[in-house]
Amino acid sequence: MAKTITFLAVLLFGFSFAQEIKLNKSAKKFEKEGVSYKLSEYKTQFTNPVAKNYIQKGRASRTVANILGFSGGILIGAGLPNVLTSEKSAKIYNPYTDSFTTVKTKKPGWTYVGVGIGLVAVAIPLAVIGKNQVKKGVETENKFAPKAQNYYQFDFTGEGLSLTYNF
Repeated sequence: MAKTITFLAVLLFGFSFAQEIKLNKSAKKFEKEGVSYKLSEYKTQFTNPVAKNYIQKGRASRTVANILGFSGGILIGAGLPNVLTSEKSAKIYNPYTDSFTTVKTKKPGWTYVGVGIGLVAVAIPLAVIGKNQVKKGVETENKFAPKAQNYYQFDFTGEGLSLTYNF
């Protein structure tokens, strides 16, 4: 029984040494062999050109999404104060009639808010697409990555059978 448990422990230990790349939840960092890297360092750590292409496209989509989302947020923030305040009125002097005319001026608040919401609405799917492409790149790299040179070998000795684990 003890030999079986020892054999299973050694076997499980061998499988834990696979060089797999893990992506964190925000998909901004990845971990390879216990070392954490920024996503911008994918060119030096990834070997598969297809995986590099996926990550490059994913990063580009996320960059565009960040720019659009930030711009949309600024426009929403600039438009809301105009929407929430009362309308402006101005008095314009007419020199021909020698009188003042009261004119209500339009505020661009709703336009800013509408354009901002539109930009944010476009940015959200782009960010999701970018994150999925980065995940697909990591999966592609893991699928075709060279496996570690861990192997088991049965040897026949003069006295019996032995199991050798090379790593």
